[in-house]
Amino acid sequence: MDLLFLKSTKTIKFQAFIISAALLFIVNLFFMEDVIKEIAVFLVIGTLILYLMDLMKFKQINPVSMVMNVAILNAIVLLIILVSQHLVQFRSSNFFNVIVNFLYVLIVAGSMSYLYIIFKELYFLRQKKDMSTYFNTMVIFFLLTALSTLLPKSLDFIEQTFFIVSIIIMIFNSVKISWIAFVVKKEKIYLLILSIIIIVLMISIANSLKEIEGYSEALSKFVLLLMIYGGIYNSILFFTALFHLPTADAFDRKNQEISSLQYFSTLITQVLDFSDLTDSVTDIALKICDANAAWIILREEEGYKSIALKNIGYFDSNLLNHYLVTEKNIFDVNSIKVFTLEKFQDKGQLSEKYHTIAAAPLKVYNESKGFLIAVKKENMLFDEEDRNALNTFSDYASVAFDNSRLVKESIEKERMEKELDLARDIQMRIIPTKLPEFRNLEISSLFIPAFEVGGDYYDFFEIDENKLGFVIADVSGKGISAAFIMAELKGIFESLSKTISTPKDILITANSILKRTLNRNTFVSAAFGVLELKTGKLNIVRAGHCPILLIRDDKIKNIKPTGIGLGLTFEGNFSDNLEEKVIFLQQNDMIVLYTDGITEAKNKELEDFGQESFEAVLLNHREKEVDEISKNVIHEVTMFSQHNLQHDDITLVILKWKQKLNIDGDREWQSLVQQLNNQTK
Repeated sequence: MDLLFLKSTKTIKFQAFIISAALLFIVNLFFMEDVIKEIAVFLVIGTLILYLMDLMKFKQINPVSMVMNVAILNAIVLLIILVSQHLVQFRSSNFFNVIVNFLYVLIVAGSMSYLYIIFKELYFLRQKKDMSTYFNTMVIFFLLTALSTLLPKSLDFIEQTFFIVSIIIMIFNSVKISWIAFVVKKEKIYLLILSIIIIVLMISIANSLKEIEGYSEALSKFVLLLMIYGGIYNSILFFTALFHLPTADAFDRKNQEISSLQYFSTLITQVLDFSDLTDSVTDIALKICDANAAWIILREEEGYKSIALKNIGYFDSNLLNHYLVTEKNIFDVNSIKVFTLEKFQDKGQLSEKYHTIAAAPLKVYNESKGFLIAVKKENMLFDEEDRNALNTFSDYASVAFDNSRLVKESIEKERMEKELDLARDIQMRIIPTKLPEFRNLEISSLFIPAFEVGGDYYDFFEIDENKLGFVIADVSGKGISAAFIMAELKGIFESLSKTISTPKDILITANSILKRTLNRNTFVSAAFGVLELKTGKLNIVRAGHCPILLIRDDKIKNIKPTGIGLGLTFEGNFSDNLEEKVIFLQQNDMIVLYTDGITEAKNKELEDFGQESFEAVLLNHREKEVDEISKNVIHEVTMFSQHNLQHDDITLVILKWKQKLNIDGDREWQSLVQQLNNQTK
């Protein structure tokens, strides 16, 4: 809305200028009275000033460029005045002469309008106080002086009074040049030359106003006042710039330090790449202390290394690094130190005549991580300001390096989190989302990983209409690698269960396949069973896994077929030690498979939940549905270990047989119980 309003007002002002210019042309064409002519001229100047002020409102102001524009504009006006002396005939009625006269006056009026805008911008530039009253007063007296030319000759004293007051105000306003302190030494020298040129041009224009005076005394007086003001302003500008020259170097240097620190403050949050950051550090270090070369020494476990070398070769930097580390022990220094190279024994081997070297520590949490090094040639020294600037900048650089490290770690953490998300997704696809359902068998299962990705695994395989295979496994280790091993195990067991009928042969074959995947530090404990759904006959093997629990009535039996973990050996020892047990399930028998995350859950005294507590929970809730039993187990484990973090994955699988066993099966069960009792004795 504001933008549309600004555009519309700018258009209105431009249209007002066009109308006033048309009025001026009509006045020239019909030789109207002088008063009307003066009004038309000042209408052109006034409307053009308003329009130009809108154009200049949002532009970046460079004082040196504006002073240069003043010089160029005055040169053009002087050239036009000199050339027009032979072309302009204000009293001629020839139509061609009328057009030439109109264009001449329009160019002069336009030039003075633009010159007025420049003087106004320079006046207010860098002012700390509201100076509008002084400038507006000067403009009012300019107008009064110009318009007083229309008074009768008997009242000339009024014009002279306004003229004198205008000059006094000009002098007062010209001494208030605030922006000169903010330009660099090179620009100050440039301004000295420009101001002299402008003074000469304005004096020349002031002495060449007879043609303009013949057309409009008011316009001639206005041009004269602007030339006088410009001459006074540039005279004071010349001396001000001249007096600032001795301190220009110090100011430029301070300005460079502030600009560099501001730039680097922004750089800290924007530059993430460590190499780019170190290059920027040494670049800025060269500028803020006016050094000839700079680089960074980073401390490493086995010594140190140089990076981000500026204006120095590796050979020279290595020689100086060795000198600083071995002879000056800079790694024991906590603040900036300056050393001369007069006693440096290898000074003759340097390619440049370096004289002084400064080392500022790069500290993070009061620990030195390296040094910012700067060197100067010949007899140039690092004064107090150099040392302060370099020391301050090294603090900034230390923060920047630490930020870069933190950002790098954050990116790495984000990458790891994405990998963990991927592994978690893989694991969730591996773990069964829906349990198989049978009339004579209840199944419950749960899996609680200790970290984002666990190393436990369980699954069910419907081998045929009469057989259900099931497995529980625990991969050594955690995280992404364990998740990928689990994914491979799923594929292996799923494929083998369709082609091999006995659990023992399945684990033997799986162990040989895993030889290509598992390294020496990784193994898998597992238990694999095949249950005949019509008879309740269960064949089960255990490869280094937790005991299989058989719950019958109010007793629990630990079924422990012999076997070693998958991946521990790939020789015949694995198959020789692998034992397959046969169990005939009776009505309400439960088979419980679990991982040691349950029994090894710890309380705040680091005591284990234990096998006895686990079995007690199972017995206390044996009459309930299997899902209720699982929930009660996890509740007890959680309450026991509530003051300690879960350190291992928890997996629990419960199968409850609901069908009554036949006679033959019962005899085999009695024989198995007798064997177990004998083993216990």
